[in-house]
Parts: sequence; C-alpha cells; structure tokens
Amino acid sequence: MKKPAVFIFTVLLMLQIDTIYSQYCVPFEIVETDFQVETKFVNVEAEWYPSWIKYNNDSIVYPESLEPLVKWKHPHMKDGLPSAMHEDSYASDISNLQGPVPENAKVQYFQVKEKGDEFSGMCPSFAFVDEFTMVTLSFGRKNTTLLLLDIRDTIKVVDAIKIPGRGHKAMELASKKARMALFRNTSGGAYFFLSKNNEVIIPGPEYSIFYIPIENKKFVRDRALSYDILEEIEKGDLFIEGISAKEGRNKLTAVMPDAQGNIWYTSKMGIIGVIDLQGFKKGDFKDKGLCPKTYSFYIGSFGLLKKIEHFFGKKYERLEDVEFYREGMSDEEYKKEFRDFFMMEPETREEIQNSFSIGPDGVYIVSNIALYKFRFNDEKKTIEMDANWKKTFHDQGDQIYPNDGTQKKGQLNDGSGTTPTLMDDRFVIIADNDARQINVNIYAQKDGHLVSRHSVFAKDSSACENSIVAYKNSLFIGNTSNYIDPFDFNDTPGGIDRFDYNEQTGKFARKKDWPIEHIDAKTATPKMSTATGVIYVYNREEASDDGHHDWQMTAIDYETGRKVFYLRPEFEKGEFKESISFLMKSFSMGLKNYDQKVFNNIWATYTFGPNNSIFIGAYRGFLKFSSDPKPN
Repeated sequence: MKKPAVFIFTVLLMLQIDTIYSQYCVPFEIVETDFQVETKFVNVEAEWYPSWIKYNNDSIVYPESLEPLVKWKHPHMKDGLPSAMHEDSYASDISNLQGPVPENAKVQYFQVKEKGDEFSGMCPSFAFVDEFTMVTLSFGRKNTTLLLLDIRDTIKVVDAIKIPGRGHKAMELASKKARMALFRNTSGGAYFFLSKNNEVIIPGPEYSIFYIPIENKKFVRDRALSYDILEEIEKGDLFIEGISAKEGRNKLTAVMPDAQGNIWYTSKMGIIGVIDLQGFKKGDFKDKGLCPKTYSFYIGSFGLLKKIEHFFGKKYERLEDVEFYREGMSDEEYKKEFRDFFMMEPETREEIQNSFSIGPDGVYIVSNIALYKFRFNDEKKTIEMDANWKKTFHDQGDQIYPNDGTQKKGQLNDGSGTTPTLMDDRFVIIADNDARQINVNIYAQKDGHLVSRHSVFAKDSSACENSIVAYKNSLFIGNTSNYIDPFDFNDTPGGIDRFDYNEQTGKFARKKDWPIEHIDAKTATPKMSTATGVIYVYNREEASDDGHHDWQMTAIDYETGRKVFYLRPEFEKGEFKESISFLMKSFSMGLKNYDQKVFNNIWATYTFGPNNSIFIGAYRGFLKFSSDPKPN
C-alpha cells in the first residue's frame, strides 16, 4: 500500500503557522479580446425509448414530477440559479428547474472559432447572472477567456476578457499519455463560482485568485483584482526539496465561499486556505491600499497522529512522543529524520484533486487520504477541524477511507474522485479508492462517524470520478471505470447504482433492479431535474450503423430506472466548418467521423439553466439543449 506520509514533513506547520497580509492584491491586468465564435442550431433526434412506451401500455407518458429539493440558501451564492459546478454548495447535483424534453427539442452548438494558442475553447462549467445571462470560461490551449453571454434564443457574446491559462502545448494532444496529463489537471478555473452580488471568483492556473465583478451586463474592468497567494501556497512546500509553486506543481484547484462570506481555496498539493473577508470593506483596497488577510495550512497536518497510526501501526498520544521529535532540531535535521524514519519519497504527498462543499456549519474537503470538516476560527484566525469530527477522527479514524494507493483507470488521481455530497443536514457522501472494487461511504455530518459503506459495481471494473447525486433519501453513483482517454471511444463497463436510506432502520440499501436497463455514465456527472422527474446522463448511443456511437442526453425515470427518451445532436458530414489545421484535427479527435466527435464533452460537467435547458461543455465550446415545457 502507498504510505502517503509526506504530510508528516509539515509537523512544524501544525505547531506554529504564521499568518500574513495578502500584500499582492493588485488590479487585474485586463487583456481585451475580439473573441471569435459561431453559434448554430444543429439537427436533433428526439426519441422515446420503445421499452418505456411499452411499460406505459403503448402510450407516451412523462414521468411524474418530484417534490422540489429543499436547499439551504447560501447567503453569498445565487438562490434558484446555479452559480457553481454541482448546482449548489451542497454538490447535490439536483435541480428544481425543468430539464429539456422531446417537445420541440433544440440544440445549439456554441462553437469557438479561435485557433492557435486559443484552441480548443471547451467550456467546462457555467453560472447564471440571471435567467437571460450566463458566465463561463472557455479553455484554450494556452489562454483562458472569461465570457459573459446572452442566452436568449441564439446565444451571443456580451463581453469577453482573457485571463491567464494553463499553457498547454499543441503536441500534448498528439499522444494518449500527454492528453491524460492534460485532463488530470483540474486547475485554472473549472471550479469557479459566481457570488450573490455577481462577482466571478476564479482559481487561476497557478497561484492567483481572480475577482471580476459584473455590472450592467459588463465585466467591471477597473474593479477587477488578482490575489497573489504564492507566498502562502509555498508554505506547504516548506519541507519538500525540489518543489516550488513557481514550477507549476502546486496549482490551485477550487474556490468557494463559506457561510460567513470568506473565500476558501484548495491546491493540488494539499494547501487549504481562507481569504478573510469578514469585516473587510471593499473600499479599503481602493481608498487605503489594504487587502484582506490570507491564511493557509497544509491539510496533512490535521489528524496527523491518527494517520501515523493508520499507515504505520504506531500509536502516539502526543506529537512529542514520536521517536524522531527532538526540541531544537533544525529544518534539515527534521527532514532527514522524517525520511529515514518513514522511508518516504516526496511524491507521496497528501493531495486535493476535487472541489469541496459548503454547509451552514462547515466546509467539507476530501483529499486522496481522508474526508474532513473544517471551520475558520475568526478569533484565532486559524482553520480548525470541526470539534466533533476531530474527536471521531482521533477515536475511530473512519474518515481515513479505504485506498489501495493506485490510480484506477477512469480516475484522475490515486484517491477519491468525488466532490463531497451533502444529503441535506444529515449525511456527507464520497466514493473511496478501495482495492479492486470501490465503495460509497456515507458519514454523519454532525460528528463524521461512518454511517454506511457499500461496494459498487463489479470487481476490477469499479471507479468513480464524478460527484454523487443526492435527493432526499436516495443517492446515485455513476461508474467511470476505463474512461482513460476522453478523445477516444473508451469501451467501458458503465453502470449506475442507487442506494436508498430507510428512516425506520437507519440503514442504506441498494435499490434492487434499479436501473432496469444498463446505463453507461462514464463521463459527465449524472444530474436530476425534480420538475422533469428524470436523471439525465450524457452518454453514447448503444447501437451504431456507421461504427461511431454518437453522443446524446439520456433521460432515466427516477422511480423505475427505465430509459425514457434521448436527445441526440447531429451534424451532417462536412457541416461542422472548422478554422483549424488538418494536423490539429488529426491530433485531437482524429479525422474519421469528425463531425460527430465534436459533441464529445471530454469530461466536462453540465448545468441546468432557465427555460427547460441544459448547458454542457463540448470539444470546441458548449452545447445548449432546450425544449418547450413538459406537457401537464
């Protein structure tokens, strides 16, 4: 088993962590762009599944609408419209908006026409200013463009500015190994959010957090700021030789506001931090030159003694009891003793690859080792593990989840692939990384004790890199096993498992014969519309006449697990006019069936929008699925 103990190298940080002013809070240097795009309506095949019609006595019947999910109203995020990747701060992936149906179904392709450094332009996530206006990021090969869009009828660009991108080279598209390294990089803004006051907060590709307000359908350029937190990020690299945030290994992953309005951030190499906005007046920057304070900590320093016990079988009550600890040791002596004692390599560091979730009483973060619930202590200006969780962590240690230390085919790193999902105020749910067959793990939000653990999918064909869907007493988990190259077909086992909570017994159990038919959910996180009564999955058609399995939006009945209908976008051959070279086409999607491959969402998520719509990232931009309302 992998022994991830480089977290032990940061013991000093746990004992004494400095705080600093974020002195590098500077006006954001706006780069203007004449963003090239074409929006076109494409052919769409909207069909009902014969098995659903037969089940309903040879009639076309819509599933019953479900009771809307009661959601916590985050005081600093949008109410009613999505403002982050997973529909809400709970990462429930449940929308009370109606999704698209076959009634007058339409699909628009927002096709980025930029090339060179701006290729390909995929938009991985979406947030809504209002029911007519949407904000998204277009990820080019080197640069990223922040877009403000009018989404009524034909989608139009209202405003656009460039922000620093991830800087990928063209040749990275040419080999599977290089492509996978590209898609395992979750930095650069995919996990951005839009505040209640229409402020876009973006984790940059390296060590800056961008703040860009929106007013009157425009980005407010003279109020845009960049928080440079390099100094804070590098605290987490203190004990690791040869690693520097400047070299690009320790990238920011996600940002979200807590219930008090402070902005939390995470980095790939395990740094968690807070931009302390409590009591900070925005005028202080402009009038006094002041910036909010920034505090950061290394996640490996929390629950440290329990991790030592878990991985090395040695139990200590105090840090001072560890054999190598001696007062007055220099940093160099400390590093040598750690390495000699634990025989560790620097690469075995505790990392964070996913986003995190926010509840009214805490912040839920999962690393490749454990699940945590944190709070920011405003008096002490420190991040603390929730007191009840800390006790459970010390006494039981179940938050350290099963992990064989391998990166499974179909996951982005060697740990949980899931953003923690909050099931109202009762449970928090993740998938683990157990050997051969992963589990869904359900914990109590109150104290973090393990409520239930169930294996999912078949042995050696089990992985999950998407958030778990939670509606009332039901949870759904999709299998991403063998989804190893988003540009390729990836013949996968697929599957979705459903578990229901029995309030009388206090136990979760797999729902038998759900779904009725096999469903491949290997790419975008499944999501549910309560108004439509279905779970939507973006997948590929089961049968093919020409050897290419086309992409489609498939609706699954919540109650029975039966396939209800599908919406399949289509281009005729040669209809998808491109501005890129023959070579770039070949490097990326390959030339065969190119017009249909462009509907590939390449692991991007999708989001429910107003007026019966779904927005999903695609190869050269994004797709908008929409329709008339579902008939009563």
